[in-house]
Amino acid sequence: MCNTRILCQSNRATVSQCTECGMFFIWHNNILLNFKQQEFYLFLAHIKKYVFQQRSICFPDGEHRLLMHSAADEISLAFTEDEWEDIKEVLTESAYLANVYDILKGEK
Repeated sequence: MCNTRILCQSNRATVSQCTECGMFFIWHNNILLNFKQQEFYLFLAHIKKYVFQQRSICFPDGEHRLLMHSAADEISLAFTEDEWEDIKEVLTESAYLANVYDILKGEK
């Protein structure tokens, strides 16, 4: 198991990173995503291009949610607008702090 440090946390999401291998862990409600360091930054760059109003659909409960497809065709992630803004903010802040840690370790 990785020895992790929390990079950023909100009421809905937590992003942590392994201090040894650099793996990122994104915890959001009942979802856990993990990315190698380069994949994390690519994922962040990719999701920053999403515009909620352009990608959201109305769910059966009447609430609009943004759909983000995964590598498995059968699985998509769904976020309300508040959840979407929150996850983008947490990931962005985590990237900044991870960069600071890399600079302090002399890796960047």
